Amino acid sequence: MMEKSKNRFEIKTLKEVLKDVVSQKPLKKGVENIRICNSWEEVMGENVKIYTSQVRFSHNILYVKLISAPLKMELKHKLELIKESLNLHLGGKFIKKVVLN
Repeated sequence: MMEKSKNRFEIKTLKEVLKDVVSQKPLKKGVENIRICNSWEEVMGENVKIYTSQVRFSHNILYVKLISAPLKMELKHKLELIKESLNLHLGGKFIKKVVLN
């Protein structure tokens, strides 16, 4: 008599499957990068968002391009506080430095 073969597939929820897919190294890095860049607008608010033309993250440095010189000068004095606020929002020490262009 033949034995029934055991099911080799594990049943997972959609949430678990998505988590597994996103946790793959190249994809995880990309998703993390987007999350970090989006945190700039979430933390800094609408007033800063309208003067922000570009945000990018590379080698633990967040580069932010602003189109307002007065705003850039004001924020340059608060870079350490901004970095801490962003990292707190992200739940980790992702950003080592914030550079305003």
